[in-house]
Amino acid sequence: MKLARYIGNGEVDIVDEPTPNCPAGGLLIRTEASGLCSGELMSWYMDKKIPHVLGHEVAGIVIESQDERFPIGSRVFPHHHAPCMKCDLCRQERYVHCDQWKRTKLTPGGMAEFFAVSAENLTDTLVVDDLRPVDAALIEPFACVMKSIGMASASETTENPSVIGLGVMGLMHLFALGTNAVGYDVNPSRIEWAKSQGLRAETPDNPSSSDLIFVCPGSQSAFDFAVTLAKPGATIILFAPLAPSQVLVVPQDLYFRDIKIMHSYSCGPQDTLAAATAIRNGVLSAEQVVSEFIDIHGLPAAYQKMKQGLILKPMVLFS
Repeated sequence: MKLARYIGNGEVDIVDEPTPNCPAGGLLIRTEASGLCSGELMSWYMDKKIPHVLGHEVAGIVIESQDERFPIGSRVFPHHHAPCMKCDLCRQERYVHCDQWKRTKLTPGGMAEFFAVSAENLTDTLVVDDLRPVDAALIEPFACVMKSIGMASASETTENPSVIGLGVMGLMHLFALGTNAVGYDVNPSRIEWAKSQGLRAETPDNPSSSDLIFVCPGSQSAFDFAVTLAKPGATIILFAPLAPSQVLVVPQDLYFRDIKIMHSYSCGPQDTLAAATAIRNGVLSAEQVVSEFIDIHGLPAAYQKMKQGLILKPMVLFS
């Protein structure tokens, strides 16, 4: 089978490797769609994983099953990490810190013609026969947004929330937050894309103060802009990390303004359920955030274009 392997220095290679076996108690999936995540563009993160098979935003058809909840022929979304649902951390809904969550993964990865899902991963795998594969593949990234918004206790009735960065994850925040939210970006093409989708989008030159700010890029400059937007008592959600070599500088003034800073990392089963429900309800569809639908041979070039900010997001479709 063909798969996409990250080989370092921002390069992706398409290679042939054996199809995995169905794991005990698990599933073997024929991939239908797999999106490229913006996190897979971070060299400092990816280079330590070499050699690494890309793909965790994925949906496909079960071709072998050892769990009756997921019959052969059904379309599924499997999360690449899944918690045990039994430990103290899971009982506290801190799923991403569960030991099982940390060690689970898709084999060899979602950006492959076939992949295996372990029995442990089935604690966060959904049957999605009613969704198109291109929409089902968005469940994982949209679930991260559901967690982010949930941590902030935000909803469509929250007054004037702001989103910094109008890449895919910023756009997803805006779709989830509704018409009260406004997004900011320095890239005119991203602002144009957002407006074409009926979203409110501005340059940083035209800011409005806000009680709730989501910072999607992992950068000091994005955080600094969030500080300028924050009203007294506001909450700032940091959705992405800075590189390990960088240290976030937090102005002392935030103490006197009662500004709350929170972090939102990945997602758990309750978030994937919320994302799947929102997609079913028409909150988000693939065409709103995917700029290129390609085959796997087009991924190396699309990877470079997304990394350079020339395209919004590619999704690989498998025949």
